[in-house]
Amino acid sequence: MKTMILFAILVCLWSGWGPYAILPAAAELPSPVVKPVVNREYLPVILEMIDNAGESIEFIQLEFHYDPTVKKVQDALKAAVKRGVKVRGILEDDVYFNPKSNTFLKRMGIDSTLDTPEKATHNKLFIVDGDELLMGSTNLSGNSINNNNETNLYVKDPRLGAFFQDYFEKLLKDSYAEPEMEVLELPGIRTVINRQHFDALYGLLSGAKKRIRVLMYGMKYYTGRNAEDSRTNRLIESLVAARRRGVDVKVILDRSDYNKILNKINTATREYLEEGSVKVRFDPEEITTHAKVVIADDQVMIGSANWGYLA
Repeated sequence: MKTMILFAILVCLWSGWGPYAILPAAAELPSPVVKPVVNREYLPVILEMIDNAGESIEFIQLEFHYDPTVKKVQDALKAAVKRGVKVRGILEDDVYFNPKSNTFLKRMGIDSTLDTPEKATHNKLFIVDGDELLMGSTNLSGNSINNNNETNLYVKDPRLGAFFQDYFEKLLKDSYAEPEMEVLELPGIRTVINRQHFDALYGLLSGAKKRIRVLMYGMKYYTGRNAEDSRTNRLIESLVAARRRGVDVKVILDRSDYNKILNKINTATREYLEEGSVKVRFDPEEITTHAKVVIADDQVMIGSANWGYLA
């Protein structure tokens, strides 16, 4: 049986450095270019990045669908290969359409591979020419690109590009092994990958003084035996603790018109949070809110991880 251990790639944006980052003076390092990319903005941004690629493209994707919207991305990648760009990718093996997409990408001249069956790859990442990145919650599917509430970051910085190229190479070599990588701290940015997620997020929530906003697709509060060592529970409980110390805490969770399991999970979490005086609401059922965003005072974490044991 496949062990479902999800990767998270997140970038923390620090406005005021906060309690985590001890950085050189801003004058010593140029600041990266950082832009939010949400909802319908994703497709034009990724197409422009691919169309302008001159040397290399790397991608790590949970999903690479086979539909008319994603075909635009496929066609752009195919054109990049034809003009001499080296394109490589890693796809999650346990998504039913990914093996077919992987075969199709290989036929296009893309060095694409499926990850190990032992571990789940939950990333949504593109790296172009080693200095442009697009990462966040958007999957390569028409539904995600055209319909969902999604949050991503576009970042242009060669240091961050090199960091995630190294991450890519480590997963390409062995996608089961935990990549050993130090946190990269740049002016306004701190990287958080894989198992670094909990400590960074827990510290963010525990240190909040004025406000916390959480926009999350899935958030599971565990009970019984599974609650004993649940890090997810500690995160959810930290929201209640923040409210008790006077922090304004608001949460939006997805309410699905088809996923009954997700609704059960999010409803139980909502009930727990509301008992702790945390304001929670669901999005409209006809809209999928697939975003993963946490705001604590002036600090923002955007990534690809939901709040669950496997993440």
